[in-house]
Amino acid sequence: MTQRKKSRRSASTKRRSQRKTSQRSLQRGLVVFALLVIIGYLCYPWVKSLLHQEPLPTGDYQGIDISKHQGSINWSVVAQDKNIQFVYIKATEGASVVDKRYEKNLREAREAGLKVGSYHFFRGYKSAAEQFALFRRYVKKEEQDLLPMVDVEELGNRQVDRKRLQATLSDLMELIKKEYGRYPLLYSQYHFYNQMLAPEFNKYYIFIARYGNKEPHLKGGGRYNVWQYTERGKIKGIKGYVDLDRFANGTTLRDISL
Repeated sequence: MTQRKKSRRSASTKRRSQRKTSQRSLQRGLVVFALLVIIGYLCYPWVKSLLHQEPLPTGDYQGIDISKHQGSINWSVVAQDKNIQFVYIKATEGASVVDKRYEKNLREAREAGLKVGSYHFFRGYKSAAEQFALFRRYVKKEEQDLLPMVDVEELGNRQVDRKRLQATLSDLMELIKKEYGRYPLLYSQYHFYNQMLAPEFNKYYIFIARYGNKEPHLKGGGRYNVWQYTERGKIKGIKGYVDLDRFANGTTLRDISL
């Protein structure tokens, strides 16, 4: 083989090697790009919420609501916050679940001088009687400063149709009124409430969750009484985030006192 042929073959081999290397690099690049697209798609709602979260007024709240998810709370420090007029504490859920921190939170919050109420997380596929029995067992009237509250959200009620949801909830509201002397507050998320509960439940005291500065509007011309306007509040004495709530439409602490 002549030197010229050897040179041409060597150059050809080198070009083939370069093409293979380029193809592998392109394939790796496409894989990385695809992974970035997937990660971006999954993270987009979270990133968007951070980038576009509306600014929240500072100091413009009158209450908080908490559950075991807030962990250990220093209630003596929380009570020093002069904005806080009321606290709602999760007590029960469905027909069998009791918040593991309920009794401790209730006792220590009241000892710190805060006005406290208790709430039940409603599950529409459980009977009103079962849910009420659990709530009454743990929530003693003499230990409450505020009206009881029923928390009705999409979570826990996705498989329940509107008619059944309303019927079970109505029965529970009546049972609570009979036991505690007044109808409970009704908490719900803005869109879920308008879709599943309005306008039939507009007659009750409504505690509505809609995050940001845009005010809620209840279907059928209802009036809400408490507005949970953020789930990312910061309060001294509580680690992490906490829901912040404000009175609305002329409602005062007296209106929700038991």
